[in-house]
This record gives sequence, structure tokens and C-alpha cells, in this order.
Amino acid sequence: MAGSDGVVPCAGLLISPAHADPEYWPLRIPSGYRHCDVLWNERALSCLEKAENSRRRWQSGLALENRRVVALAAAHDPRYRRMTARQLEKTALWRWRLSTAAQALRRSENNSRERAEKYLAFVEFRRNAGAGPA
Repeated sequence: MAGSDGVVPCAGLLISPAHADPEYWPLRIPSGYRHCDVLWNERALSCLEKAENSRRRWQSGLALENRRVVALAAAHDPRYRRMTARQLEKTALWRWRLSTAAQALRRSENNSRERAEKYLAFVEFRRNAGAGPA
């Protein structure tokens, strides 16, 4: 994306995608900058969206397990019938956390968050290295 002089066209400008999160945008591009960071920011955003999706799926699985345990208690399952609502909730959480699906979703969320942090750290490193001494 750099021009013939090696400088990116957005150098010295503030850039922001449509419907951007105000916490991260607009992004100031230093004058004379030679790298396009938009791609890295988009990758970080994609990873964060994946992490949030994993988190939603984890919560959905917990809600499903909670309903299952409550239904078993209502059906007078001897393991659950004398438990209070709070005990049923704790039992569902314990059972869900130990499940293979929950552990895979937790790993996916953590991996996606770590990857996003690495992309953002790389952009920060390049921007600091490209800024030069003040």
C-alpha cells in the first residue's frame, strides 16, 4: 500500500472504519509512516470477535447444563432432588466446566484473546519504532 517513496497514503492522518469502537479508533498514522496497520487491527478485531463468540457459546452451554440439572431434580433424580436452587446451579457449573466442550471453548477464547493481543502489540511496536526520536 506504500507509494513510490515508501510512505503509506494515510501517513499523517487520522483513520477510522465505519461504526468503529471509539476506544480504539480513530487511529493516528504518523507522518512519513511506511507500514499499513489497518490489516493488523482488523486481524486483532477478528480475533476478539472469535473470543467473544467462544465466550457466548460457553455461557450458552452452561445455561443448557443448568436447565438439564434442574429438569433432573424436578424428575426426582436421587442425585439432585434434595438440592437447593443454588446447589443445582453450582453443580451445573461444576459439571459444565469439566466437560470437553467447555474446556475447548475456554481454550479457544484464551487463544483468540492472546492472538489479538499479539497483533496489537506488534502494531504498537512498529508504530513506536517508526516514530523515531522526538
